[in-house]
Amino acid sequence: MTQDEVRSRIDAFVADFHTRWQRSGKSSDMFSFDLGAFEAWAAELADLVATHCTPGVRTGQEGALSSSPAHEPGAEQIADVEVSEHTATVHSVIHSAGKTTYYYEYQLLRGGDGWRISQLSTFLDPPGKPLVDPVRAEALLQRASPEAALPDLPEHLELDVPGLFTAGRMVAPFGEPAPLEVLQLGELTCASGVLAVLDFGFVDAHFVPLARRITPGTYTIEVATVAGMTVAVRLLLSEAPAVTWHRAEFTDGTCNVGVDAGNVALLDVGSLVMCQAQRVNAMFQEHVERLMDTPGTMFSLLGEATDAVMVTSGYGDGAYPCYWGLAADGNLTSLVVDFHVLAENILRTSRVPFQPGPAGTPELARHELQITAKGGSFVVSNRGEDIRFRVLAPDGELLVDGNHLGTFITGGISSKTWNPATAPPAGSILEVTEYLGYRHI
Repeated sequence: MTQDEVRSRIDAFVADFHTRWQRSGKSSDMFSFDLGAFEAWAAELADLVATHCTPGVRTGQEGALSSSPAHEPGAEQIADVEVSEHTATVHSVIHSAGKTTYYYEYQLLRGGDGWRISQLSTFLDPPGKPLVDPVRAEALLQRASPEAALPDLPEHLELDVPGLFTAGRMVAPFGEPAPLEVLQLGELTCASGVLAVLDFGFVDAHFVPLARRITPGTYTIEVATVAGMTVAVRLLLSEAPAVTWHRAEFTDGTCNVGVDAGNVALLDVGSLVMCQAQRVNAMFQEHVERLMDTPGTMFSLLGEATDAVMVTSGYGDGAYPCYWGLAADGNLTSLVVDFHVLAENILRTSRVPFQPGPAGTPELARHELQITAKGGSFVVSNRGEDIRFRVLAPDGELLVDGNHLGTFITGGISSKTWNPATAPPAGSILEVTEYLGYRHI
């Protein structure tokens, strides 16, 4: 009887959600924004939660209108129900031809008014699926080595890592002076000696660890902030000061951690590869909410040692460099992820004739910069995304700013098309600004 009551609550929630989605939650036009539609959907979700859930529950559909319903009677099937005296867990799955399969986990509490949903989690992987299969897990651990190369810093890079962690130092990244704050989050245990630095919101079987293996042990985690924004996070491997800095390479040869969910996590790979995919997703959903009130949160991947830390990533999404600090004896003393909050770009500006063909200056050669005329249009292409350009008339008048043109990227080549109303005058100039690196401020 109790299981039937739990099932009835989930069935009622699914049916009510679908009715409300048909009424207000559909995306009518992906290219338009209707504030009224979003407000109506928010009101529907608030009433849905009030009807079926404990206060404060999020459905995962807040702030989004969709072309297909997240919950639909008949399509969403309950896979299992587990009930204890006052709590219950329900797993369900929804899938249809040509659409993504979603797996749901409902947590319920029983109160005076019956069973209510206390948490709703959404997953792309089925229960029990490992994040990484055992063969790949072993390969990931073996790829890291205590002798892995430590690349020298690029030429145009002026680091002051100690300055990022000088508590009380006055800085003004946002215009108003503010003191740097340095917080010790706690102790992180890396029993395997292999570290992952990644966006915890997008962990899958394709992640790669850092190439350099550290000595297994427990180490202090520090996070530096200014005016509530994370500046950098540091893993302290010893008390010795760093005398040199090197890029921290991953096993795929890259040196930056890519961010799409506003966070960076440092993790023990030995623990991470033993996790189920759903557990990783659930931990992210749990701990990302904590980042709303703190710059960092530490936790256990397997429920044992504290072997993971997650921090907010500076301004948010992007690509952030990792650095190893070496002590005078050549041993690793720290690992730092720099979020470019206390940094200014090092730029170089060149001017070349605006004419079809390659820009033939030695400084620009690595960019493979090319101008192609197509009828009355011009396509400016280059390798990578480290340059910006403007087209100037002979008298210096701005004809077009490339930042205002759309970008098409294929095979590592970025292309922007300019469609001038009239042909640029003879003698026009292509002004190119290159990003070379950055310096700490």
